[in-house]
Amino acid sequence: MKFVSIACCVGLLCTSVLSAITPMMNDFAPKTIHISSTGGGISHIAWTLEIGKVLAQRGHNVSFVTTDPNVKFGAAFLPDIKTISMGPHISKVEFRDLFDVNDPVSLSVTTAYRTLIADVYKRDFNAYTHIFETSNTALAICDQMALPCFDAAKKLNIPMILHITMSLSEDTRAPFITSFHTVGPPTTRDLSFKQRFYNRYIRLPIFLYRFYPVGQVVKKVRKEMGVEDFDPLGRHSNVIKMINSFWGMESPRPVGPFVEYVGPIISSTYDSLPATMEHYMNTHARVVYIAFGQMYTPNVQEFKVLLTSLLEAYESKALDGFIWSFSHKSRQEPDLPIYIQTRSKKIYNVKDLFDGSLDPNLRFEAWSPQFAILNHPHCKLFISHGGASSIHESLFNGVPLLLHPFTSDQPANAYTMKEAGVALTLDRKAYDFDDTVEKIITILTDKDGTFKSNMASMQALVQLKSRGKIHAADMIEEVLYSVRNKSDIWYRREESDGMPLLKVTNWDINLAALACIAAFFTIVFKALFKTISLLKFLFVSHQKLKTA
Repeated sequence: MKFVSIACCVGLLCTSVLSAITPMMNDFAPKTIHISSTGGGISHIAWTLEIGKVLAQRGHNVSFVTTDPNVKFGAAFLPDIKTISMGPHISKVEFRDLFDVNDPVSLSVTTAYRTLIADVYKRDFNAYTHIFETSNTALAICDQMALPCFDAAKKLNIPMILHITMSLSEDTRAPFITSFHTVGPPTTRDLSFKQRFYNRYIRLPIFLYRFYPVGQVVKKVRKEMGVEDFDPLGRHSNVIKMINSFWGMESPRPVGPFVEYVGPIISSTYDSLPATMEHYMNTHARVVYIAFGQMYTPNVQEFKVLLTSLLEAYESKALDGFIWSFSHKSRQEPDLPIYIQTRSKKIYNVKDLFDGSLDPNLRFEAWSPQFAILNHPHCKLFISHGGASSIHESLFNGVPLLLHPFTSDQPANAYTMKEAGVALTLDRKAYDFDDTVEKIITILTDKDGTFKSNMASMQALVQLKSRGKIHAADMIEEVLYSVRNKSDIWYRREESDGMPLLKVTNWDINLAALACIAAFFTIVFKALFKTISLLKFLFVSHQKLKTA
C-alpha cells in the first residue's frame, strides 16, 4: 500500500512537470526606424543612437538622418546604424545663435529662429519625405528642433517619437513648474509672489509676443508645402516625448501618458586618457576639471575671476592641479588679461599658462576626454556650465560640481543640483572673486562630508537609471507593434481627449451642485424672510390692537 502511495505521488509530480508551459512571445518582424537630429551637436545625438544601437541589435533596420556637419557623430555606431545625410547645413544661422546668454527671448534669438526655418525647412521636409517614402519607414524618432521631420512623418501617417533633453512639452507642465523661458529655479517653491506674478503676467506675454513671428514663419512654410498646423509638443499630439532625464534632475510632477523619462543615458564607450594625461592624473591627488561645453565660453571678466580663484585655491593647497578645456580660438580673445595677480602678490603670465611653460600642474587643453577625466579617482571637482550631458557624466562618476550656468536649461539644472547637495552655483554676472574661491575650497575640502554622502546617493541613482536605453528600446518596440491605423498610439491616449472641458474638469457637475446649493439657500432665505415678515406683521397688528 505504501508503494502504491509513493507511486501515485511520483506520478502526480511527473504530470505537473510535464504539463508546465513556458510563455512564448510572437516573432515580431524587424522594422525600419529613422532617428534624426540636425542641431545641438553630440549631446542631442549620442544618447538616441545608443538606443538605436539596442534596436539594431534586436534586428531592426536603424538609420541616423542628419546633415553633413553631424555625420561624424554617427561613425561610432557603424555598422549597427547607417548614417543618411540630407546635405550641407544651408543656413547662415548656427545652433548657438538660437541662444542668448543674457536674454533667452531676445530679438536676436527670435530672428535666428525665423531665418533658420525659412532657410532649411523646405529642403529638409522634401528630404525627409523622400527618405521615409522610399524605405518603408515604420517609425520616425525626431529631435525637438527637427520640425520638418515631424511634419513629413505626420503627412505620411508615420508614428512619431520626439527626443528631447528637458521637460518642454505641454504634458510635462504643472502650475508649480516654471516655464523654460524664465531664468532661475525650476519650480515656484522659493519664488516670491512678486517674482511669480512677473514671470506669469509680464515675462510670459513678452515671450509670446517675441515668438509670435516665429510661429507665423512656421505657418507660412507649412502652407507652402501643404502641411497642416501641428504641435508635436502638445498634450494630445499623438507623439511620445522621450526625455533623457530623470527624477532627481527634473523636478517631480504629474505628467501625461505620452511622456517617458529614459535617462540619463550614458554612452557605451568614451575616449580614454592619452598617456601623458593619464600620467598627470595618476601623479596628482586633487585635480579640478573645467569645461563649458561646445557653445559657451566665459567672457573676459568671468575668465579673470575663475582663473584667479583657481590660482588662489592652488596656492592654498586645496587643489594640486587643474585641467581647463579652453579652445585655441577662445585664447585669441584680444581682451583676455595678460597677467593674473593673486592675493599673495604672485603674478602669472596668462600666455605662459596657456602653453604650459609656467607650471606643469596647471593645464589648458584645446580638447580633453571629459568622461575619462571625470572617471579618474583623482578628479575631485568639475566646474561646468551645467549642460545636461556634462552633469550626467559628472554624477555617474561621483564628481561634485561648481556650476556656472549661462542659459537654456543650465540655470534650472544648477539650482536642482545645488538643492540635491551635490553642487554649488556661481552667479556669472556678479564677478565675485571671494565667493568663487570660497566655493571651490568648500567643495574640495568637504569638511563635514556632506558632498561625499549626497554624491554617493546621487551616483547610485544615476548609474541605475543609466540602464534606461533598454527601457527606451522596449517602449519604441511597443509603439512599432501596437499602433493602429499606421500611426495611432491609441493605448496612451487620455480619456479626456475630445471630451468637453467642463466634463473633463467635472465643472459641469460642480456648477450644477453650486446651483442646487444656491437654489436651496435662496428658498430657505425666502421662506425665512416671509416668516419674519409675517411675524413682524402679526406683532405690529397685535400692538395696534392693544393700543386701540
